[in-house]
Amino acid sequence: MKSKKDTDGAFELPDTWRFAESISCQSLKAKSRDKADIHLMVHDIMSGRDDTFGFSIKSQLGSPSTLFNASGATNFIYTVTERMLTQNEIDTFNGFKLFKKKFEYLHSLGVDIEFDDVDNKTFDFNLKMVTSEMSEVFAEMIKVYYEGKANKISEITEIVAKSGIVNTINNGIYLKHKVKTLLTNIALGMVPNTLWTGDYEATGGYIIVKEDGDVVCYHIYNRNAFMNYMFDNTRFDTPSQSKHGFGMIYKKDSCQILKLDTQIRFIK
Repeated sequence: MKSKKDTDGAFELPDTWRFAESISCQSLKAKSRDKADIHLMVHDIMSGRDDTFGFSIKSQLGSPSTLFNASGATNFIYTVTERMLTQNEIDTFNGFKLFKKKFEYLHSLGVDIEFDDVDNKTFDFNLKMVTSEMSEVFAEMIKVYYEGKANKISEITEIVAKSGIVNTINNGIYLKHKVKTLLTNIALGMVPNTLWTGDYEATGGYIIVKEDGDVVCYHIYNRNAFMNYMFDNTRFDTPSQSKHGFGMIYKKDSCQILKLDTQIRFIK
């Protein structure tokens, strides 16, 4: 059986482990590709039905949980616009460790980047299951994050709504709903590198273990509360650049390319 504390930020639940051992359970952690950590039978007192639902468990006891994991499949491709950078300028950009410094340097040169494509076509398809503009919207959100303007999903959505990337009678309402839908899809079923059919795996919702030990359930029956929780309590985070191969400008054919990747965590 795995240790009670396998990774930094993990926490111990002795009573739970004793119970797990008694039923020959080898691990309390679901596979990373699985959205449902536990399946529970729920009794509906109104209809008298007993239905089994899958729930994802997120804890606020240790480090903030990850909602969306970065990988090589989640890179977004941007092209350098306005003019070609010199090799010295590329080297200077690549030499900065902080992305805010990288973008401050680009802007000081009068240069910007423009979204070109999603590196992985399956992930691009999954994003467009929300709306045809979702790849462009998500790419712009990532750019706003790396420019250092905000990190909370709710704040970044407001900024992107004012950017003109979509054109509706109310961009704020439209994008807020679409981003909520995307977060719900990620939470309950969609993974980047598997073609998503639109079906939810975690059909019940989320179980949140709060810092004070209280347990809160956001059931998908109460869809509005669930979607609002996801929108108000998530933020972008920077994954490993070397592991996922992003953050450096390089030449490809006649273009200069920058890949950006991200992950989404819960806010404690």
